[in-house]
Amino acid sequence: MKTYHNAKKERRFSSNVVQGLLPVLISLFLFSCTKNFEKYNTDPNALPANRINQDNVYLGGFFRQMEESVFPVGGTGTNAANAYQLTENLVGDIFGGYHGMANRWNAAGDHTTYNFNAVTWNSAPFNQYYTNIVRNYDTIARYAAASPDILAVAKIIKVQAAHRTVDMFGPIPYFKTGTVLGELGSPYDPMDKIYQSFFTDLDSAVVALKPFAKIGATPLRYFDAVYRGNYRQWIRFANSLKLRLAMRMAYVDPVNAKKYAEEAMQDGYGVITENTDNATMQGIEGTTYNNPLQTLSEAYNETRLSAIMESYLTGYADPRLPRLFMPSTRGADPAGRYRGIRLGINMPDNSLYRPFSVLRSDFDVIWMPAAEVYFLRAEGAMRGWNMGGTVQSLYENGIRTSFAQWGVSGVDSYIQNSDRRPSPYQDPVGSNSVGAGSGLLPTLTIRWEEGASNELKLERIITQKWIAMYPNGQEAWSEFRRTGYPKLFPVVLNQSGGTVNTAIQVRRLPYPASEYQLNQANLTQGIALLGGPDNGGTRLWWDRKGN
Repeated sequence: MKTYHNAKKERRFSSNVVQGLLPVLISLFLFSCTKNFEKYNTDPNALPANRINQDNVYLGGFFRQMEESVFPVGGTGTNAANAYQLTENLVGDIFGGYHGMANRWNAAGDHTTYNFNAVTWNSAPFNQYYTNIVRNYDTIARYAAASPDILAVAKIIKVQAAHRTVDMFGPIPYFKTGTVLGELGSPYDPMDKIYQSFFTDLDSAVVALKPFAKIGATPLRYFDAVYRGNYRQWIRFANSLKLRLAMRMAYVDPVNAKKYAEEAMQDGYGVITENTDNATMQGIEGTTYNNPLQTLSEAYNETRLSAIMESYLTGYADPRLPRLFMPSTRGADPAGRYRGIRLGINMPDNSLYRPFSVLRSDFDVIWMPAAEVYFLRAEGAMRGWNMGGTVQSLYENGIRTSFAQWGVSGVDSYIQNSDRRPSPYQDPVGSNSVGAGSGLLPTLTIRWEEGASNELKLERIITQKWIAMYPNGQEAWSEFRRTGYPKLFPVVLNQSGGTVNTAIQVRRLPYPASEYQLNQANLTQGIALLGGPDNGGTRLWWDRKGN
């Protein structure tokens, strides 16, 4: 984290661009000048307006930054890692139960202990969306009149980024943003209206892409780091994203949730079913992205396996564990022992926890895996929706697909195991252990039980989905808030001043201080739309199960 780290820390993250791709180099050059694009449209020495879309050179640069900003990657030095830490790692990754922190940044507390007033970290995800997603999307929309396919993909990316931002904060300025509003600022919009626009945009994007997909057109192949211009895959991702967002509405608007979910399944191109269609930041020819988790876990030495994930993965003897984390290097631990850190602990000495399990990072940043889609379908089938399979078959296919994604064996015995349960958590250097008699330890087994209650079935689906979605902590946190699963350990030290219930856990991020300073009249309206005080304990529009 740039504000809190020594400047001598290693600059580990950079994009390695092969010199031979002229279009990429041109796009990067033009992208560096995006602040002056009006000038470049009128300057006789700049790129002529009638050539602005030739070979997608101009639009490609804006498109690339949109992709690189959904989960921050790319850039130079540690910029991406710092942004990733503030937008992902210290938000969804910890609140969703994936990672523990071997550091404490503020004596008065921080996100790890629910003290959102002590730091300004919540401005990072808010600003990331408007600066790197909205600005670039607006530019593409302005100049893509002759390129409906490019605008369609940009819409999909915007929805992917926007729903993550809305799911962090609640109502945000969405339909009217930007400097055109002048001193009036940007008005806030209700979450349900924003969600409705997501479905409209995804539907229109799919319609626009189908003629191009039919002929195999790939005009974005030099700029698209996710699918390298493959529009068939973009359609499947759009449908899968539609399914994800439909499921998010299951407790607040079940009628439309079912409608949108079934529409996603009924589209001719379908949803993601194979790992070859996983949405990941794989890069393009000549450009690859390092995973920011490497810097956070190894160079910064701060991010570690979480206590609750240690409990689930070791208790289940999950073969994916060594693919996701490294064993502890603590001298007193035997070889192969994994150690996680519990969230929200009193940490007087950071060095005590640094030998705990480091994160593996030798994989692409993941937007959505096929396994997640199978679990979405399993829950939908459980709710009586037409998801193209039985609940059990979709549940088990989700596990199988995840094992295949991570390249591990033993899936048959894992699926059939009915004995293993999450293991007690032992903190060998602090008083933060969770024993079998604490009432906090989950007792869920793996094997599907057709005769179980729907609530137990849901817990099984979401728990295995949670494991399979790793490391997408934002989605893990959203699903935990929506369903109450998987069962996560509460924080030990709650410094929210009573605004966040320790048992219920944090429900959202408060709005950044900049909104109070620069957009207060509209923010007041936004808080009214939120339906509760601007703190971490107020539930969002779709958070209606009462977990």
